[in-house]
Amino acid sequence: MTARWIVRLRLAMLAVLALFAVVAPAGDLQVGWTAPRLDTNLLDGRILPAHHLEGKVVLQYFWATWCPFCRAHLPQMQKLYERYQRRGLEIIAQSLDDEDQSVVVEFWRKGGYTFPVTMRSEETRAGFGPIKGTPTLFLIDRSGTVRFKHLGTPPDGALEAQINALLK
Repeated sequence: MTARWIVRLRLAMLAVLALFAVVAPAGDLQVGWTAPRLDTNLLDGRILPAHHLEGKVVLQYFWATWCPFCRAHLPQMQKLYERYQRRGLEIIAQSLDDEDQSVVVEFWRKGGYTFPVTMRSEETRAGFGPIKGTPTLFLIDRSGTVRFKHLGTPPDGALEAQINALLK
């Protein structure tokens, strides 16, 4: 092999690697990216239109009924909703359950949760990308940009501090 051929081979390999680096994260929504604007079919039968969220701080909360961390964290989400909804916070709980939606509806009713809940749709799956664990949170500012993303239960006060900063 000539030195020139080896250089060309290395450049071709770098080009292929660069292509994968550009393509790989396309479906995995990141901080600083614009969140998808989607109409949401809620489990109570209503539709939450995307335009209803314009100008609001939105917390997309991906969870499941079988997740012990979610079960422990959902009462905190309810308190945040009650505390900040009037100031412009909207929380949308996206269930990742494979169960019949009636299981989720019953869980929601028994928990006394009042913020919107839905089953994750294909559009949501495409827009937010793979959810690697529960709970996963996306906090979106009033202009639609993801400002905070967290896998697992956030440390005490961290999420509320982020919400407060975005509501100012």
